[in-house]
Amino acid sequence: MTERLYLSDSMLAAFDAIVTACEPDEDGYLIELDRSAFFPNKGGQPCDVGTIGGAVVSDVNEKGERLLHRADRAIPVGTAVRGEIDFARRFDIMQQHTGEHLLSYCAWHLFGAQNVGFHCALTYATLDLDKPVGHDGITEIETLANRLAAENAAVTATIYETEEDLKGIPLRKHAEGLTAPIRIVTIEGSDACTCCAPHVKRTGEIGQLKIVEAIPYKGGTRCTFLCGMRALSHAQAMQDTVAAIALRFSTSRDQAEAAVQKQADELSETKKALRQAYAALDEYLAKALKAEAEDVNGVKLIVKTLESVDAKRLRAIAGATMTDRALSVLFSDTGDRVSYLLASNGIKTDTGLLIAAVNTAFSGNGGGRGTLAQGSAKKPAGMTETVESLKTYFKNVLLHG
Repeated sequence: MTERLYLSDSMLAAFDAIVTACEPDEDGYLIELDRSAFFPNKGGQPCDVGTIGGAVVSDVNEKGERLLHRADRAIPVGTAVRGEIDFARRFDIMQQHTGEHLLSYCAWHLFGAQNVGFHCALTYATLDLDKPVGHDGITEIETLANRLAAENAAVTATIYETEEDLKGIPLRKHAEGLTAPIRIVTIEGSDACTCCAPHVKRTGEIGQLKIVEAIPYKGGTRCTFLCGMRALSHAQAMQDTVAAIALRFSTSRDQAEAAVQKQADELSETKKALRQAYAALDEYLAKALKAEAEDVNGVKLIVKTLESVDAKRLRAIAGATMTDRALSVLFSDTGDRVSYLLASNGIKTDTGLLIAAVNTAFSGNGGGRGTLAQGSAKKPAGMTETVESLKTYFKNVLLHG
């Protein structure tokens, strides 16, 4: 069984060990050591990587009591080796994990919200709370966590050999299924909970804690957060974004939001005016189409191609062309795509059946039933001829259907 050095010293970046097993694996070799500082994929966070005796370690996993290091080459059993972990990666993950402890404590302390899930990736981390927490509450949690981090309190890990030894220790969380010995990570003056992972030595090493997103999740709240250099990189990116927006609007950064809001209001008014203009235009188009409608066995048939009209407008235009007995088949040519809509009134044939012919002619996809069907397709060569052929088909349906 491998001695887990990370349990007692999270800052250990290099160590000496003896190879106790080396097995071929589909992605290299699985090496086991008598002692190791490599933390495995466990507890919601990725493993350490680095080297063992010069062999590159790309993955570390537990298999029962065994700690297996996936390496790119074999090392004979009994070889004395020097292990070195990528400490920059280790420290970054420790910042996120210790930050998660502090954020969890603040959520519990302020709102009684329990941490029910944690995941740390190499670019972000998430914390799941069992209660809904609104924007103001998230701000309170984030603010308190940063204040506590700034106190630079000690972070310690203690292993308790029996459950009896744990009595009297106020734990925020005791993970289910754990049996002694149990490891407790304590942040002086605030948090204490069970945890198997490495952590920074003092809260000041966490750096800034920033919750970048909080969304409803399974009846609670999922917080995406960043600590340390991740938080700094995010702040720098956001600053660059605001600066670019301010430059685009020829204003200062502190006035960027107001400038964007002003443009959004102007755009909303423009869209409203455009909708009104389209409504007037579509009414005119519908009247013109009705005037051009061909009487086929007592049914007013319209088969027409319109330029750059979206599907929503096609529906409004077709609806305005309806008479007691009518079939309108409208196509919209938008460049490389074709949208089409069939609307009917007072005829026996279901438009869901009629659109099948359009789909076949255009190699498109569409459907519907009753008095309305619609679809779209890639614009074919010879579109005008295709529409004329369909017009002939619809005439025959109305004459003989």
